[in-house]
Amino acid sequence: MVDIPRNTVTNQTEEIVNHEQFEDMRDLLEEDFADLIQVYMTDSQQRVASLRIAQQENDNTNGFEIAHALKGASANLGTTQLVNLSSQLQKLCCEHRISEQTALIEDIAVALQRAEQEINQRLGQ
Repeated sequence: MVDIPRNTVTNQTEEIVNHEQFEDMRDLLEEDFADLIQVYMTDSQQRVASLRIAQQENDNTNGFEIAHALKGASANLGTTQLVNLSSQLQKLCCEHRISEQTALIEDIAVALQRAEQEINQRLGQ
């Protein structure tokens, strides 16, 4: 078995939110942007909870789908760490290894918290 190195959220060289992507989305959506952020945060928190359940149930198929959805939503906002961590989890689900990914899922949860903090700072909240 080959271990894929985890890209831990303590990696200080990786940006939490890509400024350009974030601002492009804000400019595109204008007054609807705040609603998008709220939906993204709520959905992402639910997805992390669902990932924990999929991991406990060794459900690689569901884990893959949830990680894929989280990656896509995160890519739209430029939440770089979440994109990278979700991509790693997708690959591991393809290898039927979700049952071993408690730490990676917790890294995803922490990355979501950090993204929320940074987004709130950018929005002046």
